Amino acid sequence: MDEHLIINLRVADTRYPLRVKRREEETYRRAANEIDYKIVQYKNYFTGDSSQTLQNTDYMAMTAIQAVAEKVEHQLRAENFEAKIKELTQELEDYLKDM
Repeated sequence: MDEHLIINLRVADTRYPLRVKRREEETYRRAANEIDYKIVQYKNYFTGDSSQTLQNTDYMAMTAIQAVAEKVEHQLRAENFEAKIKELTQELEDYLKDM
């Protein structure tokens, strides 16, 4: 049995067919829903002005920037956490050596 399937996701009124692993289908569907939700939020908040009308691609770019910024923030926190764990592990090893 093929562990991949093709799903159709709708984001910003556009359909995107994607080939995904079966176990990841729900993740992709939720991601598409979250993206659509964020786009609606940006559309409600940033309506543009008379000199520049914002398009769906602008809202998608804003959503992508926010998503990647959140990912980077999580990576930085994980790196800081990992460094702290290494530091504490070293302190513990040093302490146990001195016993």
